[in-house]
Amino acid sequence: MEKMMTIKTQGHTFTKKIGQTVYVVRYHFNEDAKETMQEKINRMLVTEASRMEV
Repeated sequence: MEKMMTIKTQGHTFTKKIGQTVYVVRYHFNEDAKETMQEKINRMLVTEASRMEV
C-alpha cells in the first residue's frame, strides 16, 4: 500500500504526495451555496451508496 501524506496546505490549494508523485490540488467553494459542505458530503455518500445497492 502506498503511503499518502499531506505536505502543505495554503489558501485554496493543497499538495499531496502519493508514492513518488506530487499532486497540487486547487479548490473553490461557492459562497452562495444553499447547502453546507457537510450536507454536500452526506448527499454524495447517500448517492454513491444507492448506486452500489443496484
